[in-house]
Parts: sequence; structure tokens; C-alpha cells
Amino acid sequence: MSERPPNPPGWLSALDTGYSFVVRAMFAAASLYVGMMMVVIIYYTSSRSLSIDYNQYSFTFIEYGFIYVLMLGCPWMVRQKAHVYIEMVTAALPAGPRTVLSRLIAFGCFGVCLILAVYTGLLALEDYSWNRYDELRGQLDIKRWIIIAAMPVGFGFSALEFLRFVFGRQTIHTGAAGVHE
Repeated sequence: MSERPPNPPGWLSALDTGYSFVVRAMFAAASLYVGMMMVVIIYYTSSRSLSIDYNQYSFTFIEYGFIYVLMLGCPWMVRQKAHVYIEMVTAALPAGPRTVLSRLIAFGCFGVCLILAVYTGLLALEDYSWNRYDELRGQLDIKRWIIIAAMPVGFGFSALEFLRFVFGRQTIHTGAAGVHE
């Protein structure tokens, strides 16, 4: 019979609860944004089809929305193991080596996400400090850092989620190849 690990200290449990709330709130915001994008797409296409003037920011709202939805929803997807991964190799391994390989893969994903978080964070800060505008939407005077700002947040939280699979009780890979329910 295996013993349960001791409960974490109160502050650690509170930190995890707060962090989990932030990840869920980011996913909720991404979900809400998808719904708003759908409404704006209907408005935009209807206006164009009926030759009615439309707000020129509506297309930008949709276009930038793809990045925001991806970056805000990505950490939750990693937590739920809802991202794409293939278990062909891990399914062929016994439990011990599979666990080690899964944690190595998670560590690699953590490293890639961390590098991207730092790089995009520096890029967003540079664009903000240099007051750069989005060249593609120059007539709209949209600051370029607005689109890039979601990237360090999404990649940073995704890095933390992958790190949970490196040091946590769960691993990403289950050892069963194929579709999971």
C-alpha cells in the first residue's frame, strides 16, 4: 500500500489555486473572444455583402484575435493535455522509461516555450519603447506591441504548464497509442 504524499503548505496551495484561476480565466477570455470574433465576422461579411460601410477596425479585431485566442487558450490546453502529441514511441516503452522520456519531452517543450516567452517579451518591450506601429494596418495607427503582448504571456504560462509535467505527479504521455477519451 502506497502512502499519499503530505499536503503542501497553505501558501503553496493558495498559490496553486490562484495560478489555476489565472489559467482558467485566460481560457475563458479566449473562449469569449472566439464568440466575439464570430459576431464581428458576421457583421463584417454582411456589411461588405450589402455594400454598407463598416468599421475598419473590425477586420483587425478578427485578425489580431487569432493570436490572442491561441496565446490565451494555450496554457489551459497544455494542462488538459488537449494539444497535439503522438504516443507511438512512448506506447512501445515500459512504464519506467516512458515516464523518463515523457518528462524529457515536457522539459524540452518547457525550454522552447521559455525561449519564445523571453524573445517575444523583449520584442514587445522594444516595440513599446520605440513606439512602433503595425505596418500592415498603418492607416489605423495601431501600436505593434498590442499584437505581440499576448505572446510572452501565452508562451510563459505554457512553459509553466509543461514544467508541471516535468516535476508533477502526472506525465503527458499515458502509454496508450491512439485516440483517448
